[in-house]
Amino acid sequence: MKPPAPLRLLLLSAFVVFACSLRAAEEGPPHVRILFFGNSYTAFNRMPGMVGELMSSSGMLSPHIGSSVHGNYTLEQHAHNEEGLALLKKGADDGKPWDVVVVQEQSIISAAAAVEADSRSLMESGFSKLVKLAREANPSVLIVDFQVWPRHEKLWKEQSKEARLTGASQAEARVNIHLANVRVMKAALEKNPGAQILISPVGDFWWLVHDQYPALSLYAEDGTHADMLGTLLGAYVIAGSIGGREVIEHATWMPPDCPSMQVLRLKKVVLDHPELFKNAGK
Repeated sequence: MKPPAPLRLLLLSAFVVFACSLRAAEEGPPHVRILFFGNSYTAFNRMPGMVGELMSSSGMLSPHIGSSVHGNYTLEQHAHNEEGLALLKKGADDGKPWDVVVVQEQSIISAAAAVEADSRSLMESGFSKLVKLAREANPSVLIVDFQVWPRHEKLWKEQSKEARLTGASQAEARVNIHLANVRVMKAALEKNPGAQILISPVGDFWWLVHDQYPALSLYAEDGTHADMLGTLLGAYVIAGSIGGREVIEHATWMPPDCPSMQVLRLKKVVLDHPELFKNAGK
């Protein structure tokens, strides 16, 4: 005996819902394919890997991570590096194109571009070329501009030539980096209409952490690169820029060398600034 028609429809509807839920459970979280172009600021403490660990532990995204990192490289050099460009064209390890390309400019150029014409031209040229190349590989790719941090203030006291090339003081270098990244994104959008580009303000968040928790150290001993905690902060900001607030809220992974209380403080600062997430995934 067949059930009445309304009941058959109800059972069929329930089965469809169950089947869709089962399929979603089997497939797991959405995949995201992220390629990093950078230098030692990206490579230190395996930042790309940290971004992947955070996303995986959140249960919100299933990341595929790739990277092309070379010491002291500029974006202009990356835009002509055959090995990195081959990886860009090849795509992720599952054979699909990269969904996100994260680019990090050389640290001196990142600041000098705000005040010096040659540096600005170099940064804008390299950035725009990588945007164009990434869009050729995947027209809907998201370009994430990894904004770096200025050097430690001790380097100005030590009369470091490299530090002084970024500004007369740490505070000036901070402003220069912020301004240069805003300008380079605007220039790239003018040359590549319709491109999806956002700035991941890692450097800005260093100062938010410093202002709220001044005792936390984010620098390595050289006063230039990040220590493990600083790298984790960068990974939080980049992961949040790409995946949104829920990725940060649910992420449980932390480096074994970082005290949990310090990690929770970093996480709190990131979550206290919802403006980071407003363009995530766009």
